[in-house]
Amino acid sequence: GAAFVVDDFGGARAMTAHLVAAGYQDIAHIRGPANDFQSLERVRGYRAGLGAGRVARVIDGDFTEGSGYLAGRVLAASGTRPQAVFAANDMMAIGCLFALTEAGVRVPHDIALAGFDDIPLARFVSPPLTTVRVEVAEMGRRALESLIVAIADPDAAGRSSVETVPVELVVRASCGAHSGGRARCKEAGD
Repeated sequence: GAAFVVDDFGGARAMTAHLVAAGYQDIAHIRGPANDFQSLERVRGYRAGLGAGRVARVIDGDFTEGSGYLAGRVLAASGTRPQAVFAANDMMAIGCLFALTEAGVRVPHDIALAGFDDIPLARFVSPPLTTVRVEVAEMGRRALESLIVAIADPDAAGRSSVETVPVELVVRASCGAHSGGRARCKEAGD
């Protein structure tokens, strides 16, 4: 049957490129656990999205809001604050937002912020969080199609394939680039 993987690399690259296009030069990334595949793919996407001439600034996290909060405290206290922070998931972004706000750092006025996943809470924080939406409905539709094919043709069920689930940027107020719209992520070469 088919396995489904989220386009972590493409989503992280697109978000970082969005922040670069919005004019931010110094963009920090709060990563997930060091040994986690999704985390590594998102770091790789972040580095690719930075492009030439920008220095990667990766801060340790573990996908929890607590680790995002600690990263936010470190960044707020830093002598050289980044212009933008891209967290590898929304929970860390929300923890970071809390720490920055607590320290009197205004988002997005002082530091822009973005996350990844588009969890339901992301639109209800202040400011609402710019993030990468994973197309869960599309994943479900494809899984159902693959099941129907397997039922119709049992021989095909033995063949395995890996499908990438598309992602899209959801631009909200936290990144300071008020498009209000959504930009579909395109792989280079599309």
